[in-house]
Amino acid sequence: MEILKSNEMPVLGENQMIIPLFTLDSLLLPGDEMMMRVFEPRYKQMLDDVTLDDLPYGHVMSNPSMPDINGCSTPYDVGTLVKVEDLQEQGTNLLYNAKGGRRFRVLALIESALEPEYFNNIFSSVDQLIERYIDEVPTGKLYVRGVIEIIPELEGALAQHKWDGLLSLWMSYIENIAEINEMDVNDFDIESEVRNMFPKSNYEHIWMLASLVLDSLESQILALKATHAEEIRSIIESNIQAKLNTIRVFRQSNE
Repeated sequence: MEILKSNEMPVLGENQMIIPLFTLDSLLLPGDEMMMRVFEPRYKQMLDDVTLDDLPYGHVMSNPSMPDINGCSTPYDVGTLVKVEDLQEQGTNLLYNAKGGRRFRVLALIESALEPEYFNNIFSSVDQLIERYIDEVPTGKLYVRGVIEIIPELEGALAQHKWDGLLSLWMSYIENIAEINEMDVNDFDIESEVRNMFPKSNYEHIWMLASLVLDSLESQILALKATHAEEIRSIIESNIQAKLNTIRVFRQSNE
């Protein structure tokens, strides 16, 4: 992944764009939602920039195996576009709902104009920080930007019997968790609840199930890079099987 200086503006190819990147310790899959609290000047500037023109930003995950870029974490090379919803101020914080959208690949990174500063959670204002670089780097930003290309929607479709098999496996996991926690599974109809939540195997429901099941970094990265619906099904299935195996081991150790 190429690293560009904050004053370098690359020539964009077809289907490429430059977006702000919000680097976090967790991923956001398509259709998933997350409540966000922003207090750092770099991300306040980012929100100003995207909300002004009703644009998305990119949600990416920090890659601890890579060196920092001008004091900022280097992300993995995939992420999801985020639409900012219900933005509001709460004291010095900005609160909003982040909703995951299309997937993208990061082709290059544009470093921030300044390294982030931390003074026991007391920060300079965005305007004060901009004044420190605007003359030298008029196109610079306090946040890292990415040159990205959109990953096409998943190809293919899941046969109904494969989708039903995946839901049956998920229901089995829910029943096992309920029993371990000594919940009375007869108090509610698990199958009815799951079938109502996931009535058919369209892309929206595939990603919904993925967001519930995939809790490891490796599986989430694989899912974001997938090209075919069958790949996502396989990733989800292997993760549920791994969870069921963990439950079996737990039960055997307590017999």
